Amino acid sequence: MFVTETGLSLYFASDRSGGQGGLDIYVSHRNSINDPWGAPQNLGTTINSTADDHCSFVTPDGHQLFFVSSRDGGQGMGDFYVSFRANTQDDSAWSTPQNVTELNSSSDEFSPTPFRDPRTGRLTIFFNSNRPGGLGGYDIYTATEQSNGKFSTPTMVAELSSPQNDQFPMINPGGLEIILRSDRPGGLGGFDFWMSDRATLSDTWSPPRNIGAPINTSVAEQRPSIYAGGTRLAFAANNRPGGVGGLDLWESTRTRTSAIPVVGSVTGFSGTVFKTSGQISNATGSTISGNLVFHPAGASPSSSDPTIAYTLNPFETRTFADLMSAFGTSGLGWLEIVPATGLAPAALMTIQDGGVVTVPGVADSNIIRQGTHAVLVTPSDVNQFRMNIGVRTFDNGAAMTITVYDAAGNLVRSNTRSFPANYFAQFGAADLAGGPIAARQTLVFSVDSGSAVIYGSTVANGGGGSTLQMAQRIEP
Repeated sequence: MFVTETGLSLYFASDRSGGQGGLDIYVSHRNSINDPWGAPQNLGTTINSTADDHCSFVTPDGHQLFFVSSRDGGQGMGDFYVSFRANTQDDSAWSTPQNVTELNSSSDEFSPTPFRDPRTGRLTIFFNSNRPGGLGGYDIYTATEQSNGKFSTPTMVAELSSPQNDQFPMINPGGLEIILRSDRPGGLGGFDFWMSDRATLSDTWSPPRNIGAPINTSVAEQRPSIYAGGTRLAFAANNRPGGVGGLDLWESTRTRTSAIPVVGSVTGFSGTVFKTSGQISNATGSTISGNLVFHPAGASPSSSDPTIAYTLNPFETRTFADLMSAFGTSGLGWLEIVPATGLAPAALMTIQDGGVVTVPGVADSNIIRQGTHAVLVTPSDVNQFRMNIGVRTFDNGAAMTITVYDAAGNLVRSNTRSFPANYFAQFGAADLAGGPIAARQTLVFSVDSGSAVIYGSTVANGGGGSTLQMAQRIEP
C-alpha cells in the first residue's frame, strides 16, 4: 500500500471480486487528511493484468506510477513497471506500463520507493530483492536515475540489509528517513518495522532500530507508508487483533516534537546568574497551538513537569523575557515543544550571563545513535575557562564510551557511562570523562546502545561570556 505525501490518495492491492486477475491496484481519495476515504477504484486494464499487480508508488509530482507485476514478459516472478500520466487528477490517464529492465533480474524485486534528489532533480529508488550477492534472503538495493532517464545498476545498501529478510522499504520525500520490515533478531515476533535515518543525502544510513510497540506485534506487519511530513504511518497486517479480515490496513500517528537542549535559571560557579529568554513564532498562515514543557535535569520527564500552553495566530510571535519565570520555576533542564494543532513553532532561545548565547534546537544530525560517534574539544585555557557537558537521551536510553585524547592525538583514558531513557543532566567535563581534563583535548563519544544528544558549554571562570556547541554526529 502507499499513501501520497498529502495524505489525499491511497493506493493498495487487493484480490477482491471484480478485478482483472490475482492482485489488482486500487486507489481511494479523500478531500482532507482527516476525512474518511472514498470508495476504492480499480485502476483498470491499462495498469492491471490477469497476473498479480501490487507494491504501487506514485512519485511526489503525481506523474509516474511504479509498481510490481508478475505478468508475462518479465525477467522474474516480480518485475518493476512504470507508467506515466500528464493529468495528475485523472486516474484513468495512465499510459501503458513499461518494464524497468535495468532494475529487474531473474530473481524477485518488490516495493519500489523513489524520491527526487533536490541536488540533481533526478530520482533515487530503493527496493528489496532476493537476487544473488546479497547478505540474506531479501536485501535492500538502490539505484539512481541517469541523464538518459534510465537507472544505474542497482547496488545493495549494506547498512540497511542483514542475513535475514529485509523488505518493503519506504523512504520519506526528503530522502533522510526510511522504514522497512525485517525478521532480523530483536523484533517482537515475525516481521517488524525498523527505522533508519541519515543526516544528509551523502551520509550512510544509521543502524536500523525496531520501532517497538504498539506498532509492532507478534503478527507480521508489512508494506509501511509514511506521509504528512512523517507524522502518519499507514501499513498492512495479517490477522492483527481488532481487524476485520485476513490482511487489513492500519494507521498510526506520531507528534513531531522539537527540543531546545538546555534552558534554565541558575547561579553559576562564580556567582554569575544564568537566565533564559527567547521567542516562539508561527511562520504559517494558519493558527497553531500546543505546549512548551520544561523537563528538569537529573530526572526523566513527568506529566507534572511545568507547562506553558501557546496559541499563535498566523505570523504571530510570543516573547519570554525570563522563560523560567514564565514557567514559575528555576533550575536547569531542557525545553520540549509539543504541537497540538499545526506544526511546531520556530523557537529562538538565548542564555544570558553577562553575554548572550543562542541555544540551537536539536537537529537530526545532532542525534548520536548506536554505532556512531561525536566529538567535543576542551577549552584552550582550562584555568580561565571550564567546560560543562550536557547529555539528553531518548526512549531507549544510552550507553556510551567516552575516550579522551591529548592535543597530539595520544590516548589519555576511556570511560563508560550509561543513562536511563528520556534523561537529561549536565556534568562537569572531568566528571563525565572520568578524570581531569587539559587544554585542547578531544573527547570522542561512541554510542554503544541507544541514542542521545550531547552539547558542550564553555564558561569563563571570571563570570560572563559562555559558549555552547552541539556535538555533531560522525558516521563510522
